[in-house]
Amino acid sequence: MDNRQDFLDADRGFIAPIPGPLTGPDGHTIFDPKWFDFLAEDAERPDTVNPSLWRQSQVMAKSGLYKVADRLYQVRNNDIANLTIVEGPDGLVIVDCTMTVEAAAQGLALFREHVSDEPVVAVIYTHTHIDHYGGIKGLVDPADVASGKVPIIAPGTIASFDEHAIGENVVAGNAMSRRAFYAFGSLLEFQPKGMLTCGIGIATPHGPSISYLSPTDGITETGTRRELAGLEFEFLYAPDTEAPEEMHIWIPQLKALTCAENANHTLHNIQTLRGARTRDARNFARYLDETLERWGDDVEVHYGTHTWPVWDNTKVTGFLESQRDTYKYIHDQALRLANLGYTPLEAAEHIELPEQLRRAWYNRGYHGTLHHDVRAVYTKELGMWDGDPVSLHPHPPVETANRYVDLIGADRILAEGRRAIEVGDYRWATQILHHLVFTQPDNHEARQLQADAYEQLGYQIEGPQWRGIYLGAALELREGVQPPPFETASPDTILAMPVGILFDFVAVHLNGPAAADVDLRIDLDFTDHGQTWTMWIKNGVLHARRGRSSAAQLTIRGPKAELVTALLQPGTAERLAKEERITVTGDTTTLTDFAGLLDQFAPTFDIVTP
Repeated sequence: MDNRQDFLDADRGFIAPIPGPLTGPDGHTIFDPKWFDFLAEDAERPDTVNPSLWRQSQVMAKSGLYKVADRLYQVRNNDIANLTIVEGPDGLVIVDCTMTVEAAAQGLALFREHVSDEPVVAVIYTHTHIDHYGGIKGLVDPADVASGKVPIIAPGTIASFDEHAIGENVVAGNAMSRRAFYAFGSLLEFQPKGMLTCGIGIATPHGPSISYLSPTDGITETGTRRELAGLEFEFLYAPDTEAPEEMHIWIPQLKALTCAENANHTLHNIQTLRGARTRDARNFARYLDETLERWGDDVEVHYGTHTWPVWDNTKVTGFLESQRDTYKYIHDQALRLANLGYTPLEAAEHIELPEQLRRAWYNRGYHGTLHHDVRAVYTKELGMWDGDPVSLHPHPPVETANRYVDLIGADRILAEGRRAIEVGDYRWATQILHHLVFTQPDNHEARQLQADAYEQLGYQIEGPQWRGIYLGAALELREGVQPPPFETASPDTILAMPVGILFDFVAVHLNGPAAADVDLRIDLDFTDHGQTWTMWIKNGVLHARRGRSSAAQLTIRGPKAELVTALLQPGTAERLAKEERITVTGDTTTLTDFAGLLDQFAPTFDIVTP
């Protein structure tokens, strides 16, 4: 705790503070630096916060415009991700765009006020996550991208990047958003008994504008170079790491490197708690090692897409080596124990990092945690079953809870919950009380006791996502389900979906049992894309493919934006047709039948109650 180097590094190169709050499309405040005044460096840690997490949050609360190196600047902590600006002889190159249009625009305006008013001539997305592309329309004019004036460089093919960027945040977006609001503390107030920071970044703005523009230049081979704004950029393609498509970037003239989100001042997720595809810990290590091999002798600064930079060759290489070894250790030791017969939970309770790794602040669990990363390795390599026959086909939670309550009795469960809380066994308290809450969700005493136990777990834990989940659970047990602060499936994101993914998105809304005996086919002409697709439902499944069908009962023609509306909200088709925004020919009752087969997802489904 006496090591203050991170505080010094987070202050290094400071130029100007974040100028003030951000307001969203409806005029309300979506982010304000003053929310984090309680995290001032000289503030005393409250008893409701883990000491390690308090330290990390104090460092994260440092925000503003910074000079990282000659020609290299960052705006940090007006959003969960950094805005990196490279000032070349011929203009500006943006590396990652933050999550929100508002934060990106504020960051670029701050740079222009204090450094340079040169135009943006290129944008780089380091990977396919929303907090690295969502602010793009706050930085560039879409017309300039469409014309080729401003290229957007990204890892993978353009189609693959679109598929992973859009698909991850939309197809399972409702479930992912609900879980993310827990994990990122979005339901909590910023204060010592609530949300601190996200650990890897300050916070996600509440109710922002999220945008998307497809990349125009895909990087699929390591060693690929591009000259941008008069500077050379070299790329290391690192797929299936922290994101399905990801890359590291080397700027030789500046001796500056970023490993995107594969190296941070925190342990990362091998499996995100918000929900996403499980990652490969081996690949984190492999690509970090390849990066060291290619540029380790020359690098002088590592600028992160989250958190603060690392300077000096010895420190940068030591940082990357330590992060590499941490991910490799987690992977190898998890599978060693798997091969010895340990279940995922047993392995997670057993494994500790070696002292030289666990005592490095940047390997602590401020985003991923050692515990859930170990379990994620099992998921990646061995699948969902833990190998114990009892877990192969258990009763669902409510059925299990009913049996426990019938066996033990509600009064005895309450008594055991109180006893466990009194002796500080909060994990057991939440487990035993869970059965009573799921059998009797209106049992006020059971809910309050379980909330008390979750609250104490949240106060004690080092990982901010675990804290957010525990304190979010306590809040909803006490006050009921909270309204969502925002939705990641923004209109921009939905409209940017490749047509094939659009049909995937519609398909997950289809109520299979209701559609089991339906035989329905609709042709759709996307007039602004020059594409015709036929969509059909049979055996409770929605399919689509390019082309027309002679068996189509209905044909809808129009631009993609209008057809998206007609597909997701079929009841609007009649109005769109009257307004001549689409044309509909054939049996219009087909749309009525189709509308009756689609579920609408509520962003407030229950989590801590059945």
